[in-house]
Amino acid sequence: ITNSGMTDCMTSTPQISGNRSILMNPLTYDKAVAKRNSLASYLYLRLFNEVLMCANASLAGATVEKGDLCLTLDLVDGYGIKGGELNNFATLCVNYSNERLHQLFIQHVLTQPQELYLQEGLDWDPIRIPDNRGTVMLFTDIQPACLMDCIEEECNKPGETTSFQGDEAFGNISSPYFMLSHEIENCFTIRHYIGEVSYDATNFHKMAKTGLSKDCKRVMNSSKLPLLQRMFPDGDPSEWMRGKNSMCVAKGYVGAVDSLLKDLKNKFISFVRCIKPNLSSTPQLFEDEVVENQVRSSCLVETSLIKQRGFAFSSDLVSFVQRYKCTHEEDQFRRCDGDWQMAADRICGNLQIDMDLYFVGFTCIFIKDSATVLYLEKKRDECIDFIVTKIQLCWKRRHINRKLGPHLRAVRETLATADKTKKIVLPKLDGPFSTTINSYLDRIYKCWWASCLVNSLKPADQAKIRVCVKAHAAFAGELSNNEGDNVVKRVGKPMNVRKLRLKGNYISSNQFDARISQLLSQNNDNAAHGAHIIFAGPINRLNRKHVVERGHVILSDKALIFLTAKFELYPQKTMFLKDCKAVSLSSHVDTMCVVHQKEAGKDMVLDFGVTGVYHTLPEFVAQLYLMCKEQGNRINVNVYSERIRYNNSRKPHVFDELSFTAKKD
Repeated sequence: ITNSGMTDCMTSTPQISGNRSILMNPLTYDKAVAKRNSLASYLYLRLFNEVLMCANASLAGATVEKGDLCLTLDLVDGYGIKGGELNNFATLCVNYSNERLHQLFIQHVLTQPQELYLQEGLDWDPIRIPDNRGTVMLFTDIQPACLMDCIEEECNKPGETTSFQGDEAFGNISSPYFMLSHEIENCFTIRHYIGEVSYDATNFHKMAKTGLSKDCKRVMNSSKLPLLQRMFPDGDPSEWMRGKNSMCVAKGYVGAVDSLLKDLKNKFISFVRCIKPNLSSTPQLFEDEVVENQVRSSCLVETSLIKQRGFAFSSDLVSFVQRYKCTHEEDQFRRCDGDWQMAADRICGNLQIDMDLYFVGFTCIFIKDSATVLYLEKKRDECIDFIVTKIQLCWKRRHINRKLGPHLRAVRETLATADKTKKIVLPKLDGPFSTTINSYLDRIYKCWWASCLVNSLKPADQAKIRVCVKAHAAFAGELSNNEGDNVVKRVGKPMNVRKLRLKGNYISSNQFDARISQLLSQNNDNAAHGAHIIFAGPINRLNRKHVVERGHVILSDKALIFLTAKFELYPQKTMFLKDCKAVSLSSHVDTMCVVHQKEAGKDMVLDFGVTGVYHTLPEFVAQLYLMCKEQGNRINVNVYSERIRYNNSRKPHVFDELSFTAKKD
């Protein structure tokens, strides 16, 4: 915009003469200031609208879940009813828009939910709601005259108006919410929802005649900036000479508020109520009376009662069932036979939702709190994940069968005709992932062939093989499930399974005779009575005082029994197999282990070195693992390198350690 063009626009006004020529009439100082302020206000308004239009344009590509509606953004920023001692026309317009927004709040948050509860058959005692329809009608819809029409008519009178004649203009208004002042000239009071507010109408004509003149629109449209051209399309040179300049903005403001409310009713509305702590805008000052008046007049008490007694979420039955029916089998909904109430009630019942947290109406379902909605969404997501995984699994299985079907049939035919006593070579697969698939098939074949060889043996030989395999697995660290522990692969020197000779009894014959059997059969202890002996051998046991005790250990099909050197049995030194927790070994010692019990303070530190036989400990660990497994107690066998922690003290939280060091060659 050129400097001369902007100066002429701000200091003069065009007038069209009889011969259609344009005459520029200079403005007074007050009128020039008013014109400048009017342009600034319109620039702010139209720039705000332009920013909002750009935001909605960026959201045009984003759609809601169903894809039917586009996302749009509308902003309404208003604190609430404003009022001082004597307020002007601008405050009157702001308060009118706040009255309309408060009416929308009452209808959307208070009236509609209660009407819906009653329509759906809910046992609901209606809460009385304050109504501001009388104040809203005062502005636009009462007879014989409304407030905005009176202001428009007074401002559009011909001639120069020096002051607004309020007593004359508002004389025909008849409403209990409007009161003319008989003490102060041109003053009146309106009863708003928050209280009575007084206005001074003396300068209404100055502020109401703030419509932007057409020459200002033309100058803005003539700018080289595309932004200003878009903001003032009504300033086109071919149009600006037609008609008259706008005079009063009262009716235009009412139309703008009506358009805003119409748009808001078709959108998802969220309300944020602001409470002023005081009227003097003083920090750290909280006036109870001021806050209480705002809370009560803003219907926040009624809102809290409805939210407390009512429901936080509502949905029509069809949408609810269609969204959450994936949480159950389809046959359950087929039995509903189109009864959406039964289907919705069955969904909530099968998900074990408390009946106090939901209500199924005639066409809608109501849910009490957001936690229940989040629970429904969580179950729905879990079901969708399961369904998607199942679909992927079926597709992958079909794809693998189609690709590997001929090869797997060839492998199956080879195994069916093979000699189970001799090792064979399986057909190899070529192509992508062939190495991995061939490796898996070889491992499966080795396990199958080993199973066939073991099953061909006698039951006693099968039991020996099983113990040897478990002993090797235990000492290779393959039976450990403790993540993060320093688990190693073998103990001491490598163990040769083929040389593992299972003796079972490592007590000399002159000691282990009929006295042992008689002791175990006649003792009153449940662990020893009638026990079948699996393993027996001499040991050194570390007691709670860290003193080594010589004795014997006997593993039966019921318990782990400890005898003294004189073959005496004590019940407190007996451990039932169901109470065993784990066995810990060291990679540096081939003869020691710790048997951990579930009850704290009863771990056993055992040394099998007194037997002089290398494979005594592997046999004991393997037999203990298998016996516990038969009792339904699957224990861990952990192999550590340097130290083993155990607890055999009277204090359950005090642990000791066994430290080991590798021998140097």
